[in-house]
Amino acid sequence: MQYEIKIMGYDNSTENVLYRIRIIDLFTLDQRDIRVRYSFLLDLHNAMQEYNINYQLPQFPKKEYLKTLFEENKVIKQRKQKIGEYFQQLCQSPPPNHKLLLDFLREGVDTIRQQELLKEVNSKTNLLKYLKYEKVLKKAQFGKTSLCSANGKKIILHKFYVMQRQSDILFQSYIKAHLNILDFNLFTQVNSIFYIRPKANFVDNMLGQVKQPKISKKQNIFANLQPQYISGEAVKIYSIEEYAGQNLDELIRERKNKNIPFNLDELLNIIQKILQAIIQLHKRNIFPNRILPTSIIINNDNVKLASIQEPNAKYKEKYLLEGYAKKNEQEFDIVYYPPEKISSQFQQQQLNGRLIDSWHFGVCILKAALLCTTKELDGIHICYQVDKFVNQVSDVIAEIIMLSLKQQAHQRADVRELYFLANQTAIIKFQSTVLNQQEKSQITYLTINNITEEQLKYIQQIIQKSPFLSVKINLYQQQIDQQELDKLLQLLGNFAEVKYITMILNKTQNLHFGKFCIGLQKLRQLKHLSLDLKGINIEKEEIDQALKIFNQMDSIERFILDCSSMEFINTLKSELQLDSKIILYFESQLI
Repeated sequence: MQYEIKIMGYDNSTENVLYRIRIIDLFTLDQRDIRVRYSFLLDLHNAMQEYNINYQLPQFPKKEYLKTLFEENKVIKQRKQKIGEYFQQLCQSPPPNHKLLLDFLREGVDTIRQQELLKEVNSKTNLLKYLKYEKVLKKAQFGKTSLCSANGKKIILHKFYVMQRQSDILFQSYIKAHLNILDFNLFTQVNSIFYIRPKANFVDNMLGQVKQPKISKKQNIFANLQPQYISGEAVKIYSIEEYAGQNLDELIRERKNKNIPFNLDELLNIIQKILQAIIQLHKRNIFPNRILPTSIIINNDNVKLASIQEPNAKYKEKYLLEGYAKKNEQEFDIVYYPPEKISSQFQQQQLNGRLIDSWHFGVCILKAALLCTTKELDGIHICYQVDKFVNQVSDVIAEIIMLSLKQQAHQRADVRELYFLANQTAIIKFQSTVLNQQEKSQITYLTINNITEEQLKYIQQIIQKSPFLSVKINLYQQQIDQQELDKLLQLLGNFAEVKYITMILNKTQNLHFGKFCIGLQKLRQLKHLSLDLKGINIEKEEIDQALKIFNQMDSIERFILDCSSMEFINTLKSELQLDSKIILYFESQLI
């Protein structure tokens, strides 16, 4: 089984003892911490035993009732250890039918977070006892967003209109997404999600009935989105979200008016933080996401993603894509959707939600880099227009934007690849700053996006003018001519002094890894080496050959590797003898 469970501790400050459990995915190295009751774990054990009648599960620790606090704490500690041993045995030898166990490992939720989110509200009057309205931030067809205050803190109150017949599914989906979001350094915190339901009376309580939320008085909300014979009565779902700062859209307008563009450091910070957040969502299978500049919240260096999986998002999307938003302020929001969402030729194909998020991200960053409106990005679904826009952007981030805005989904980079590229970009930017202070007259920065005879001639001319180079080679998803690559490395090794090299060989075809490593050995003055080898199959013989060559490259001070071979990573971790800083990634996850 690809999971490991560790019992990190317990919390007995509440009425029930809660065990802190860390669930580690051994394949992705992702981990999350949740708190659960003993009774929940016992119920899980009993349910698994029922599903596996002919299989004996490990014995689950029994609960003992003791009178003194000292005895109770002692027994809780012992039980914590035994629960840890129980799950260790269970993961090593799972039962034949282990679906319940897998569901818990993948989707088990934090008990306290669940209680916080699911607070009942019986009337709007009760809600206003705790909240003070300040102003309406946005009012639209399918909801309203208001700025409020509570106990001296600013908060956002969202009201979402949803179809009554879909309300429970959308409500549960919204809850589930936010139960899986626990890193509030990357996301704004949603504190509560609720309907306003009438209070249950005596008969309701006696019969175990739950009052349904009231139908909204607002008429014809969904008139354009459904056949006339289907009832489209609306109910309201509410949520309370922390106020964390200005959104990116507000900042773009503000800076445009003052003519103060984002500098490179600010853009790189936004890029890295948002990509980190989207990666976390994708790990939890939360996609696609409606990522707009209004959902990127910025407060100085803090950048957070907001408005995750809002229940009315699909209505907004349908309203826009079917042309009902024409002649209003949302008309040009079509630029945030990739070609496969808006073209009829893709309607029969299964869409890749992760790559849709890449497009959303790219448009947001392009808009920030250019300080432009969505109307000014009209035409972004045409290749040459994307080139035209990106040519106005700094070279340092242009590549990230270009790879996220590929018209064909299969050519578009996913967020893990973009994040790795953003990290390399930050390193190169740092290097160029330092080098411009120390070796300004010597270093030339060279970017190579394809290898041809013409390109090799051009590189030779560059070397003649300045033999000291910092090189970035991006062959992402390209068909490689091994002979041409060998010539390039030979040229750089024989006639130039390459100080820094970044090579993106992600998903390239026809790469002979052994020959490639021999070529790298020719770069004798290399200080920093960064390799992206994701999607490249590396044989055992090639791993041994690479290790031998890397151990002979004594000049290297920093070595960064991202690849898809855990065997290669483990070999380098245990046997690489370079006296340098080594940073290893497995599929863009830091090891």
